[in-house]
Amino acid sequence: MDITGQDGQVVTVKLTPQTEFRKDREPAKITDFKVGDTIFVRGDQNADHTVTARMIGARSGGPGGGPGGGPGGRQGGPGGGMMNLGTLGKDYVAGEIKAIDAPRITVVRTDNVTQVLELNEETSLRKGRESITMADIQVGDHVMARGAVEKDVFVPKGVMVMGAEQWKRMQDMAPAGEAAKPSGAGATTAKPQE
Repeated sequence: MDITGQDGQVVTVKLTPQTEFRKDREPAKITDFKVGDTIFVRGDQNADHTVTARMIGARSGGPGGGPGGGPGGRQGGPGGGMMNLGTLGKDYVAGEIKAIDAPRITVVRTDNVTQVLELNEETSLRKGRESITMADIQVGDHVMARGAVEKDVFVPKGVMVMGAEQWKRMQDMAPAGEAAKPSGAGATTAKPQE
């Protein structure tokens, strides 16, 4: 599962047969979580910067519900963190690049709406853990961008280019009949391997 932390960085969360799932402090199953949920993760950070989850939890009501604040729930620290992606098209954009006309990128979102992103000198571009440049982005790439709409155009603070396998895993985690909407884990919105 990939999640996006409050700092906008994507963290891969590894699940094991021992991983506990809880919702509103009650036992839950992984199927009780969907892309777009705000979750928190408690676990151990690995040498490769992934986190092996001991527990994944959520509370009804989202970020105001308070995951991450209790014992062992280190908000934003290694093995924990929380994020709320917000509204697709307003706070984040996820989809496939259809056109590039630097500094603009046209993306067909997961809900089949076309949206233009306008990058600027402050936009961070990444593929996995690597920093990339605009020249590394291609039509057909799948991206997840966080930012805001300014003057009718989406201006991303960060753009994450996802590999085909990562994108497929994110799509597979979306509930049937619902557009895949990245979510993160760990006081983050659950973002099945983005």
